[in-house]
Amino acid sequence: MVDTSLQPLSTITNGTVETFNPKSPLENTWAFWYIKPDKRLTWEQSLINLIDISFVEDFWATYNHLASPSRLSQSKTNSDYYFFKKGIRPMWEDKANANGGRWLLTCGNQDNKLDELWLETLLAMIGDCFSHDTDAQPLSRYITGCVVAIRTRGHKIALWLSEAHDKHIVCEIGRRWKSIMNLPANVRIQFDMHNESSGGGQQRPMYEE
Repeated sequence: MVDTSLQPLSTITNGTVETFNPKSPLENTWAFWYIKPDKRLTWEQSLINLIDISFVEDFWATYNHLASPSRLSQSKTNSDYYFFKKGIRPMWEDKANANGGRWLLTCGNQDNKLDELWLETLLAMIGDCFSHDTDAQPLSRYITGCVVAIRTRGHKIALWLSEAHDKHIVCEIGRRWKSIMNLPANVRIQFDMHNESSGGGQQRPMYEE
């Protein structure tokens, strides 16, 4: 549940009522989604938009209220959390994702680092940490969302991009993500286009870092 104790305040200046909000606004509004596959429902019917987040305080209230990925894994059933920019549905068919792809980190069945890696990814997204002052254009504009997939065969975290063809942009985002998560050099992440990821069979990743 989101903390609603902080409400907009009003002051009177020179006879004019001014309203301001003491919360800290995020650069973008984000949405938390959740899916727990149900054989009685289609995938899209199982997808639940939990809440939209526009302020730092609301992010923490929501994050602390939700079960952590490692806790979800204890149920031994498949489930996903999605965190996407508002207005972008967490599916390949959305126009913001259609020409993009995803960086994928395979975490195995070890839960001890899963929560930390997921949180670091979320904080980097809401904190605009993928963009640097020296960038010709902010790289965060290409990030549409992220996913943590809880699987009995091995958990995964994915960073979704709207871009897949500009190698410099895609690979630089991948390198920054690895740095943000403080991954050792021997841990590799792989990038695939969405339309290739949806195909069956084992395919060679488009990029690797």
